[in-house]
Amino acid sequence: MAKIYFPHYSQGEFDSLKEAVLTLKKKNGYWFFLSDIVQYNICYRDHLRQFGIDSLVDRLTEEVPELKDNKDALDSLYKWWKRVGSLADYDIQCHNIADTVSILGHTFNGLKDIISHCGISGRVHPSVLGYFVNEKNNEGSDIYVGEIYESYPIFDSYDAGDNRTYQNYIFRTHPITENDMGEASQNFYESNFCMVHEHIPYNQLPLLYYKGDGNYMLLATSKQK
Repeated sequence: MAKIYFPHYSQGEFDSLKEAVLTLKKKNGYWFFLSDIVQYNICYRDHLRQFGIDSLVDRLTEEVPELKDNKDALDSLYKWWKRVGSLADYDIQCHNIADTVSILGHTFNGLKDIISHCGISGRVHPSVLGYFVNEKNNEGSDIYVGEIYESYPIFDSYDAGDNRTYQNYIFRTHPITENDMGEASQNFYESNFCMVHEHIPYNQLPLLYYKGDGNYMLLATSKQK
């Protein structure tokens, strides 16, 4: 069985679905994570897209018989699918921020390495203000990275010192221009300024999202053949 990754606030990686379910079962409301496991692990994502929700549930309950008697878990999964309706043709995977990932043929040693390659960064509100973070990052590279970010919201004085940001990263095989940044900034985003979802324009892939804290990031890439 494939290793399981999903963006959990503490522990989101397991050696199998069974291990994930049995571990999370000890926590109240664990069934809400089933949809994340399906959406961000290619084996289940592909199965759902190809064979539908009923077939997927059969597979999940075969792998983890304990799910058969958990009405809340399965109902939650069906409700999620009814709300979502379809999955994009590209891959979306969850990774630990320390994982080695391959993007456009370049191997990055985790999120820190991706950030070290970032040559241009911009904040969306009130507009994308592009500026070079490190011009040397754009000299003779086989990969170019740009960041589009938004600051965490400030509700009161306790939030004033919070400098965390929601981070989206675009990748190109040519130097990223402010025009590239402006186009990417027009992408639809969900809560927490997440641009990795089921409605990404194909010309904007690959795209990576990190919510600014925790150990997990989401990477959307064209379907691997």
